[in-house]
Amino acid sequence: MKKLYMRLARILLFASTLQFAAAQLYCSSGIFFSAASPSVQTITVADLSGAHVKFKYKGVEPSEQGIPNFIMVIPSSATTPASVQIALNPNVVSLLHPLSVYVLGVGFSPVDQTPADPGCGVSVTLHMPAEPPPSVQSVVNSASLRPVLSPGALVSIFGSHLTGPTLSTTFDDTASYPTSVAATTVTFNGVAAPLLYLSPSQINAIVPFSLAGQTSLQVAVQRFELVSASVTVPSLDTAPAVFTSSQTGTGQAAVLQHAFNGPLSYNSSSNPAPAGTYLEIFATGQGLWTPPPQSDVFFFGESFTTQPVTLTIGGLPAKIVYAGTLGATLNSWSVLQVNALVPDGVGSGAQPVVLKIGANDNSQQKVTVAVQ
Repeated sequence: MKKLYMRLARILLFASTLQFAAAQLYCSSGIFFSAASPSVQTITVADLSGAHVKFKYKGVEPSEQGIPNFIMVIPSSATTPASVQIALNPNVVSLLHPLSVYVLGVGFSPVDQTPADPGCGVSVTLHMPAEPPPSVQSVVNSASLRPVLSPGALVSIFGSHLTGPTLSTTFDDTASYPTSVAATTVTFNGVAAPLLYLSPSQINAIVPFSLAGQTSLQVAVQRFELVSASVTVPSLDTAPAVFTSSQTGTGQAAVLQHAFNGPLSYNSSSNPAPAGTYLEIFATGQGLWTPPPQSDVFFFGESFTTQPVTLTIGGLPAKIVYAGTLGATLNSWSVLQVNALVPDGVGSGAQPVVLKIGANDNSQQKVTVAVQ
């Protein structure tokens, strides 16, 4: 507490020095925020003599090094007397450590005044309440939404209090996704996983390829020092699952088709594929690759599954013309692209698609494509 009082005293000294210098600007008293109830607060910026003075927001001074600017100030300029709204920036606050107190000095200065007026300031204190620990409810293959995983599969973790902000990540200069974002990590058998998307209720990650050969995975989420209870999920060499248009794991597959002498289009009941049409089917859970990946995304070339790939449409074997990494570069190693022909003799309407990689298939998904 002594350290906190010293920080507050420093901020108040900053504010009072600005307020009672020879200048004319005056700011109302400091304000207090709790992240648990982040309502907008208002301060007044006026001139001691009652004059109309144009002023601007000139920034913040943290009470100690490393404190980010966690506020938003509107308007950033006005003429005295004026009401200025100060609100918390949720994108920054969601990254702050719970059970902590942060203090900023917020400064305002006149515009185009000679002699220069140092302006006025106000202290803003933010209290971060305690957070509950992350809670993991389920860990599933992102395409099938079934709790069966495999090395390199794209997976979705559902729960509560998993992280603070909602954001998507990108790969770095080593073509790798981060394994820690917003003080949040996901581990599979203690191995940190690449993270692609985070929100308080869902995290998308990649099962580390190094876990090949494991029959079960202990999955846990850590946020700051708080760790969830582990969830045990079975792991197979392959767990093929086709991505669907509805993202529910069943029904119409998310498939592109090549029209005869025409462009690519999405397969659907209103755009069924005739026999002989090339389909591009996208899946995850393919298992290991050959040659093996050296990062989370690939630059160029092709890589193929170490296990054989077969496909049926409407119960009939479909000729596979390609099964490997996505055609475009800089895509995740978690996605398999399968190009196949709609077989002759298949019935019309929604026809089941069964993708088999090695000893395992996606038949429990009940995924279909539309056939003419």
